[in-house]
Amino acid sequence: MATVVRTNHRVGSRQDLTTLEQRFRFGGDGASAAGVAGVLLMAPLTGGDSVFGDRPGEEGPRTDSSRTLRGFSPAPGFRFDVALAQQDTGVFLVRFSQPDRKTPYLQGELAWTIADEDNGATFDEQINTERAFQVASEPLSGPRPSLRRWLFFRAGHKQVMNRATKSIAVLID
Repeated sequence: MATVVRTNHRVGSRQDLTTLEQRFRFGGDGASAAGVAGVLLMAPLTGGDSVFGDRPGEEGPRTDSSRTLRGFSPAPGFRFDVALAQQDTGVFLVRFSQPDRKTPYLQGELAWTIADEDNGATFDEQINTERAFQVASEPLSGPRPSLRRWLFFRAGHKQVMNRATKSIAVLID
């Protein structure tokens, strides 16, 4: 059975943007970069036995290397469209948008890098960091200050990714 543990979580700032770095270590049976990437590309994103659990959201168009989730709500008051695209082996671009909002409080891109490491895999998430912009072209932010965006960076996204990576570990099996 695969396991996962968070090995890094850091909120900071860079050029007037809030940054977030998270790293997770997958170990145990089936824990590989290919296994994690396969779950991200093939497993259901919402509902029972899914990456994000029983949360609102409807799967949209998908290909072998990309997929979308419309109206995803990780918590009450937060709703996004999410597009996930594998850019290269183990490199994913994740785009958040809020097409239903006249003024989005959170839109832009982040980067996930998954790599094999010491009998397991690492899952590295970078938001608004120098490393993120090696993949992302638009910062994950909004046009004006937002309490919801502040909560996303300081508490909400950490919890969402903790649950998601635990689900990924289960789904690898």
